[in-house]
Amino acid sequence: MKKSLIALAVLAASGAAMAQSSVSIYGIADVWVGKTTTKDTLNGANTKESQTLLESGGWDTSRIGFRGTEDLGGGLKANFQIETSIALDAPGATSLGDRTAYIGLAGGFGEVQLGKNWTAYDDVWGIANNNFDSAFTARPMAFGYTDNPNNTIKYISPSFGGFTGAVSYSLGEDKTATVGAASVFALNVTYVNGPLTVAFAHQKEEAGSTNAIGFENAGFFDTTVEPAVFNAVADTKLTNNQIAGSYDLGVAKLQAVYNQSKLTVPGNNSVKSNEYAFGVEAPVAANLSVAAGYGQAKVKVAGAEVGKSKAYGFAVNYTLSKRTNVYAGYSQEKFTQPGTPGSIKDSGYAVGVKHSF
Repeated sequence: MKKSLIALAVLAASGAAMAQSSVSIYGIADVWVGKTTTKDTLNGANTKESQTLLESGGWDTSRIGFRGTEDLGGGLKANFQIETSIALDAPGATSLGDRTAYIGLAGGFGEVQLGKNWTAYDDVWGIANNNFDSAFTARPMAFGYTDNPNNTIKYISPSFGGFTGAVSYSLGEDKTATVGAASVFALNVTYVNGPLTVAFAHQKEEAGSTNAIGFENAGFFDTTVEPAVFNAVADTKLTNNQIAGSYDLGVAKLQAVYNQSKLTVPGNNSVKSNEYAFGVEAPVAANLSVAAGYGQAKVKVAGAEVGKSKAYGFAVNYTLSKRTNVYAGYSQEKFTQPGTPGSIKDSGYAVGVKHSF
């Protein structure tokens, strides 16, 4: 009898512990089939390359993740997340935790997370991305930005009357006797009130001895204009400031974003890019939605325009269930330079299927 009572007590205790903690597995499987084409007629060139592809992540990045939480009592919780991207067409290059890997503590004060994480700037990146924030999004950028660096300390605030905020700082850990360590600092402030969402985000990156800051796409910018900014390291700085917003009218969702980038290389002229994009998404049936968007980026060196990129795209989403949808879309981006004939034009179309689990 005593053994039975002891066994019941152990089971009750373990059941209580399990009720206070949880771990879940989740993921996305997304594959598309389509065709991409690059046509270059800039400054007398005349080339055209097309490729038929089966690729992963047209609507969203394919991934698998683990996350969990434990109730520590007194309103305090311990959280963790490990998320890995998976290229379903060629999964051999999968690297555990390449998207996210952190542990944190959360409570009434908000949450602190430590590890590899998305920057506070990236957190609001998709708020106003047109065409469902997919591969068909029309939003040109002159420069890239670091989205989920290693060695990140991040704080996320609780909500105050619809306002939330976040701050992140990432350590480059590459300091030498002559060159300071790389770093990424970012912050955001977001306001949500019913159908309205508005956000401001800032990110500043400083290159170290090994961590370079470069261009998002070398084809976007002619290397003869400002060659020093390519593969630049030591003391290079990249700053991004964006204002993004969306408003859901019910019959349609409107989106708009403005971003300003500035790349500074010691001993060279700074390069600035003013970028904007807008779009609309509309449900046309219970399980069918369509979207369209347009974006533009204008690059200047010492106040003079040296390049411009214009993009547009559209997408269609058909929902088969709560977890599965099929989609199709088209996007095109065209780069030109003042006083230079021709352009570089990238375009592509695709159909795909996405399943969430």
